[in-house]
Amino acid sequence: MKWLLTAIYVILTTSGLFCMKLGGDSLSLSFKNEISFKIGFITALGFLLYICSFLLWQKLIATYDLSYIVPIATGIVQIVILIGSYFFFKETISWVNIVGIILVIVGIVLIAIKR
Repeated sequence: MKWLLTAIYVILTTSGLFCMKLGGDSLSLSFKNEISFKIGFITALGFLLYICSFLLWQKLIATYDLSYIVPIATGIVQIVILIGSYFFFKETISWVNIVGIILVIVGIVLIAIKR
């Protein structure tokens, strides 16, 4: 169950961040004459996904050891974001990024072996 919840968390978090990036600058807040708040659909979807990931995050950290779930989940999120950014947004990956991914994977494996 832990891995399923973590996988759903990773999907919600990365999807939310990607949607907010795709939405760009569609968020606006104005205080002229009245308070006005506008948000594009893709950005709103990103916020919704990110809020859902936050609620699931609360469940994960309340249920599992903090020293176990936080490094694993955040490490996986970092890897997925780096790879997804390369494919979806055509961002470059440097050799430093690749070394970082390898170190994160090694860290995740070491933490998981402990269990």
